Parts: sequence; C-alpha cells; structure tokens
Amino acid sequence: MEDLVAATGCTAEVVRGWHRLGLLQGDGERFPVGDLERARLICFAECRGVGAEDIAEACRAQGDLLEQFAELLGVADRPRRGLGFEEVARATGLDEGTLRRIWVASGLGDQDEAFDDDLEALRMLAAVLGAGMPEEAVVQLVRVYADALGRVGEAENRLFHYYVHERFRADGLEGQELMAATSAVGHQVGGMVEPTVAYFHRKAFQRALREDFLLHVAEATTPVGETAGELVATILFVDLAGFTPLTDSMGDAAAAQVVERFSDLVRAATPRHDGRIVKQIGDEFMVAFTEPAKALGFALDLCDSVGREPQFPGLRIGAHHGTVLYREGDYIGGTVNVAARVTAAAGRDEFLVTQAFVDETPLPQDVEVSSRGPRALKGISGMVELYSVQRGGGRSDPLVDPVCQMVLEPGSTVTVWWEGRQVSFCSPACAERFSADPERYAAVLGGTEQPS
Repeated sequence: MEDLVAATGCTAEVVRGWHRLGLLQGDGERFPVGDLERARLICFAECRGVGAEDIAEACRAQGDLLEQFAELLGVADRPRRGLGFEEVARATGLDEGTLRRIWVASGLGDQDEAFDDDLEALRMLAAVLGAGMPEEAVVQLVRVYADALGRVGEAENRLFHYYVHERFRADGLEGQELMAATSAVGHQVGGMVEPTVAYFHRKAFQRALREDFLLHVAEATTPVGETAGELVATILFVDLAGFTPLTDSMGDAAAAQVVERFSDLVRAATPRHDGRIVKQIGDEFMVAFTEPAKALGFALDLCDSVGREPQFPGLRIGAHHGTVLYREGDYIGGTVNVAARVTAAAGRDEFLVTQAFVDETPLPQDVEVSSRGPRALKGISGMVELYSVQRGGGRSDPLVDPVCQMVLEPGSTVTVWWEGRQVSFCSPACAERFSADPERYAAVLGGTEQPS
C-alpha cells in the first residue's frame, strides 16, 4: 500500500476504493508488483476525466483492460518507483540545467520520475555531449526524435483503433469477443512496429547521407556561414484553392479523401525533382529544394498531374529563393515567410514566384513568366515584385463549381439557370445549395468563366 500511495500520490482510502471495484489485485493492503502500472493507468484516466467506476464498467464488458494495456505498455518489470530529478542528474553526470532542457525536449514533462530505460537514453546523450557535440545540437535532435516518433506512436495506435477495433465493432462484435478479435490482429501488427521504424529510419538516413556527401563536395566553393545551419534554398508552398468551401459543402470525410489524393500527387512529384517535404499541415505542403529550377519542375509537374484528375480543386503555389536557417528538421527565416505570403497571394491555378526566384532560374522554352507587379504582402516590409509562371500558351479558365469550388470536367456536370446564365455544378447537392442561396456564391461566379 505504501508503494502505491507514494507512486500515485493518492491516499490509501482511494487505493482501497480501486481495489473494491476490482481494478487492483492483492488483498487490499499488499499488492503484486503489476498493480503499480494498473494504478498509474487509473490515475492517467482520472486526470482525463474518466472515473474509476467507468473503468470498472468497461472491464466488466470487455475483460481486464488494465491488464491488457499494462502488458502492451511493456513496463511491468520496471522499478516500483523511479528516480527523482537530482538522482537522475547524479546517475547520468548531466548538470541539472542541461538535464532539464533534454527532459523538456523529450516531451517527458508529464513524467515526474525516471526509470531504467530513461537513464540508459540519458547516459547515451551524456556520452554524445562528452564527445564534443554541442548542447544546442543535441537538444534539437532530441526534439526531432520526440516529435517525429510521438507522431509515429500516436498513428500506430489511432489507426489500429479506428480501422481495426472500430471495424470489428461495426461488424457487431462486442465485449470479450471484440477484444479477442482485436488482440489477435494486434499481436501480428505489434511484431512489425519496431523493425519497420528501424527500416524507414535507415532509408531516410541513407538519403540524408547522400545529401551530406554533396555538402562536403561543395565545401571548396562555399564559405562557412556566420550562423550554424545557414544555407541557401528554394522554399515552395502549395495548397488546394477553395478547400474550405469544399469541406463545408461536401463534409469532412469527402474532403479528407481529396487531401489524401493530393498528398499522393505531391509525394509522387517531390522525389522526381529532388525535393524534400518539410511538413504538411492540412491541405498545405512546404517543400524545400536546393535550387529554384528543381522547384519549377516540381510545380509544373504537379500542375500537370492535378490537371489530369477528374473534378479536383485547383492549386495555389508560391516560391521564393534565399537564405534559410535549418532548425530541428525544419527551415525558418525570412525566405520561408516570404514564400508563404507569396502563396497566399496566388489565385486559383496560379504559380507565383519572386524576383530572386526568377533571377536564379533558367527557364525552359515552353515556360512563360509574366509580371504581376509589386505587391504588399502581409507581415513583409516593402513591396515584393511577383511573377506568374506557367507553360507556354497558358491554360483556359477552368469551369468551377461555385459552391464547393471543384474544377469541373465539361459535359459531366449538373447545370441550372441563374440570371440568364447557365451555372455548372459537380452534383445535384451543390446545385441545391446554390439555388437555396445564390447570392452567397455570386462572388465566386464573378471570377469564374461559366458557359452562357
């Protein structure tokens, strides 16, 4: 009992209450070691607003969930109590300031004690620091590991729950039969997780090594930057035009399918032009290139791919070339900010670039660049000269659904008459939404060529 009270911060009476509900084993005063993790899970649930009575009800319906998840956590054999912060500093040889930075960067702010695996990782980081790697670099690397693998861990569990467990529920399974079916699949999936993570890390590390090889080759002609991580790059942003009205009219599930297809197209085009996807936020991608000519090829390639998709949103693309700072797997600085604002200024199916991009890019014969004049971009001082890039001859104005703003294929649409003109839609549902409130969509029609 004393161990459980000390580890959870709860009173003995609370612990006895958990025992009476059948959530802990033992006799109410003495407990097996495995009850420590069961108690931690109960505390975690209660902090999220799920009471012990709710857990007990779920266990009666689905079997001993606490035992199943304690086993999956794989921490049943760890010490009853971990080490405190000062003890960890002494055990690893890290000073407390450095230890706190690493602990926070690791995303372990919700863990107030350290266990054997934590000590092992911290000792390895202490050895790296001792070998001469600067603290700033180590902290950045820890943040990248924690953020990237945090996303991996979440995806592994969420996708399994939604696409396996929830599908079994939809098929009518419940209670212990549901958990047995889920566990049978889970054991197979669990065995592939760590080898698969190691495989993808190995492939990514190999790609990064090849890029690092080029950096070493270029050392003879590139001076050392004044700031660590400073380099010259082309930053490109691309997103879907009219994605918000598309989501509003078609719903989240349909919009998610559009984003999934868009993601496939972006990820297919990126390696063909030696780019690197830095991040994806919703329907927007940030892609980095070593030179603007590669970004140009990517943008034109992606526009061609999207143009072949039936009833698909248009694109907005913007790019800028200049100096950036590499931080934690990301790029920051004025060049990134300008590229983002240039993209925001782009219209449907428009690829906008800056003067710096044009000056550094040899243009293929079939590509045209036209000035859009100086623009005031939000948050950017001064006026920025913008240019529109497109293949020679351009592209005729697309037929666009004014409700969901999907680009339409002529001859495969629903049409209605409004104020003496024929307006096209992707579906009867969008036509009905328009007919119910045409003034709401009139602004879109004003900028769209519709057949009359």
